[in-house]
Amino acid sequence: MTDQSIPSDQIPEPFECYTGNNPYIFVSYARLDKSFVYSTLQVFNDAEVNIWYDEGIPPSTEWVEEIAQAIKRSSLFVLFMSPQAVSSRFVRNEINYAVSLDKNILTVYLEETLLPEGLSLCLQPYQSLEVNDQDWLQKACLAIQAQINDEASNLVEFQTDTPDIPGIDLGGQLWGHWERAMQAQGTRHGLRVSKKSICESETLPPPATGIEEDEGLVASTSLEPSPDRTSSGKTRHPWAVNVEVNQTTPSVESNKIFEDTYAGTFMWIPPGEISIWVPYAEEQRVVKVSRGFWMAKYPVTQEVYQGVMGMNPSFAETLVEGTEDNLPVNNVSWLDAVSFCKALTILARNQHTLPSNSEFRLPTEVEWEYACRGGSTSGYYFGDDPNDLLLHGWFKANSQKRIHAVGMKAPNPWGLHDLYGNVREWVGNSFVNTLLNDSEQDEFRISRGGGYMKTASECKSASRSTNSLHHRFRNLGFRLALAELPGITGK
Repeated sequence: MTDQSIPSDQIPEPFECYTGNNPYIFVSYARLDKSFVYSTLQVFNDAEVNIWYDEGIPPSTEWVEEIAQAIKRSSLFVLFMSPQAVSSRFVRNEINYAVSLDKNILTVYLEETLLPEGLSLCLQPYQSLEVNDQDWLQKACLAIQAQINDEASNLVEFQTDTPDIPGIDLGGQLWGHWERAMQAQGTRHGLRVSKKSICESETLPPPATGIEEDEGLVASTSLEPSPDRTSSGKTRHPWAVNVEVNQTTPSVESNKIFEDTYAGTFMWIPPGEISIWVPYAEEQRVVKVSRGFWMAKYPVTQEVYQGVMGMNPSFAETLVEGTEDNLPVNNVSWLDAVSFCKALTILARNQHTLPSNSEFRLPTEVEWEYACRGGSTSGYYFGDDPNDLLLHGWFKANSQKRIHAVGMKAPNPWGLHDLYGNVREWVGNSFVNTLLNDSEQDEFRISRGGGYMKTASECKSASRSTNSLHHRFRNLGFRLALAELPGITGK
């Protein structure tokens, strides 16, 4: 049922979208389907359902930001699905963002539609209706009213992609430092906490993630200038953070390996501690990674991405014959990466290959750097000599301006490859979100690690970049973490 069958003079006039503070639904649809969608929305509106859709937005409003905020605040994401919607990049972006926020989704199929594999997996857990069903409109109204009224419904709520991490409430102290920190950001030198040894537990907890501040370890500090502190760019997230890991030499327990049917090899990252210069707070804090987790041995490859999502968005490179499948996927946005994690989790659960109460997700920034350093306190996990980087990563000096197959360079002490080169890697929660208890999310996200067009000085353990969550570049990919769901306590 498409607009082609409806004369243009019969298309209903759109009404103004809802802008208040009461619960409302966000409606996503393709422009080519607007006549049918408008007719349906009029029924919802007559039933006193608050509706946000992209009509009635003031012309001067920033569209991307307005739509993102509307999705974020909505009670339910209603998707009118059709071949036209699948072909619309705007609809796909809205779906990806809703999935990344774990919004409940109600899909209304206007006609038989072949979905890409990844999109099909992401939408699988949620309720759907077909307009060919005689009572679909009544069911849709009931589902919407139940959701916005917080009544019981059979919509599935998917777990979040990042754990609930205890934050640090700096309150007025943080904002008191704001002006001084911004003025000094380009010139000040960092301070580093002296290394402290810790005792490792003889028994490893189940795959999970726990990150917490250890106030006791912060009290006694020895301060020295840090060579890693740099700054660049204007963003609400600082460019670089000096970090050292308080961890003894990795034990044999860190060699534990988990093999996943779809995603490949994961290495066990044991618990430990990492000291971090807190952005904007001008102080060093020791953060405990209290529970171990699994980290993918390699960045997600094009073969793995294609197998799960049914497509390969990667930028075409000059390839060495026989290496195509082993190249890291690239040209993916943060939203693409999160959608992949959701789809892979659903696929593994359906095939009963996923450990109980676990999920695939992006590692947090604390997890990424903790895993990257592997117990080191130097600029690189192998030391401070940039000449040695030739053995550990593909960067500007040796990449020939292209990506390479994963696993061709030496691993870090915990068996992880390609951390300093090939593609930069998207992460989930940033240092700011994790350590400053900042739940605000703008359109910017953090990527970590080196890249094939980066210089050696830009490929250190502390190197980080900021991009819009919509951006896709040939040097941007991601790596998976496997951990227990939020709220699950390791035994």
